[in-house]
Amino acid sequence: MSNTKKQFSASAYVHKAVHEYREAPAHRSGEAQKLRILSVERGSFADRIGLKPGDEIHQLNGKPLADVIDFQFNAANIGRRTTIQTQDRTISFVRREWESFGLEFEPIEPLTCKNQCVFCFVHQNPKNVRRSLHIKDEDYRLSFLFGNYLTLTNVHEDEMRRIIEQRLSPLYISVHATEPELRRQLLGIDEYDGFMGKMDRLAKAGIQMHGQVVLCPGLNDGEHLERTIDDLLKFYPSVASLAIVPVGLTQYRSTLPKLTPFTPVIARKTIAHITPIQRKLKRRIGTPFAFLGDEIFIMAGSPVPPASHYAGFPQIENGVGMVRTFLTQFNAALRSRAGTYQTKRGTICTGKIFYPYLKSCVDRLGLDLKTIAIESLFWGAGIGVAGLLTGRDFIAALKGNVYGDFAVLPSESMIGDDYLFLDDLTIKDVEREVGVPIIPSGYDARDFVKFLFPSSQRRGGATAAG
Repeated sequence: MSNTKKQFSASAYVHKAVHEYREAPAHRSGEAQKLRILSVERGSFADRIGLKPGDEIHQLNGKPLADVIDFQFNAANIGRRTTIQTQDRTISFVRREWESFGLEFEPIEPLTCKNQCVFCFVHQNPKNVRRSLHIKDEDYRLSFLFGNYLTLTNVHEDEMRRIIEQRLSPLYISVHATEPELRRQLLGIDEYDGFMGKMDRLAKAGIQMHGQVVLCPGLNDGEHLERTIDDLLKFYPSVASLAIVPVGLTQYRSTLPKLTPFTPVIARKTIAHITPIQRKLKRRIGTPFAFLGDEIFIMAGSPVPPASHYAGFPQIENGVGMVRTFLTQFNAALRSRAGTYQTKRGTICTGKIFYPYLKSCVDRLGLDLKTIAIESLFWGAGIGVAGLLTGRDFIAALKGNVYGDFAVLPSESMIGDDYLFLDDLTIKDVEREVGVPIIPSGYDARDFVKFLFPSSQRRGGATAAG
């Protein structure tokens, strides 16, 4: 899809699956970090010049490096002699244009956020989650690499200059509100952070941005949301899109500011409010610009828009257009499947939000499958997305209650090669407790159909919901 977030570089990067800060400490400083190599692709350029896993790159052409992005930016010289200083040797080389380094580095130490946002999900965590989930990242590098959102409040002048100099684009910006006092209130900061000035500076420098509003009923909706949309439109097309997603509230808010939960009535009012604005903008600039998260349509009981509405799906990883993408992929996979299928009896799991759509699709397959919605016991009833389900949630729902010979779990709820859930259980832990094989769903509806119809041919690829 045309504008979805992609990895920074295949030649020098940190995998998102690795980059969950399981070991990396949080920090915010201008000091150079150790660039330690995690793996080297066999036969790659890095392998040929003698770089090895465990090597630390201290300098490049005599200059210390801040991080992996700094390495890629400064190592981009093609056809010119470059020198790398590791912990124990100096390596000189000349790289040709087609040669990829083939390096993977250890996780970036995340720059952290000092805001006290009234809706911050990190503040709503139970105590017994992995340390990384208590880290509030506010890191322009992670925004560039992986599409993490940042408010810009904590981005210092030297970091602004680096974004512009190294053209770290696109960035993903947590806007929430553009009115100075409202923004100060929502973000829990002592004084206005000069947000609009920073946006103007980045836009003039040619940095593409995608915005996000976490919609808190009674705070930043209504006329305040209209003001936010109008203010961001001043930077279009540098600000290419705005996602509007509902606030998520867990059961751990007893000491936090009181917020109004998002309800079906509020969801319907939001759709009625934003739809005319989207139509006007589609006529004026060719895109709705402000896109509602899938959860709002599902909560309202409204049909999800067609694929043409999403203008290339610029915010699909933020839950904007995931359902439509899944349905499109599923229909294509169903039409293209060939041959016979193996008899399968099993249980298909997802979150409460996506359950009606997935069940409808599974029922169309004509197989002996049972689709179930998993309750979020870990976070509470207010959370219904599959990506926040934990190993314990699946065990509670499935132990002694699996239909058939296997269970399919949404891949969005796991990370890494060990399929780690947010509560630090792995897929093997769930399998051991439940007593049947556990199958990850994959990130594409076609992967799901291919598992059920092994003789089908997979065509293409994109991101799907789970």
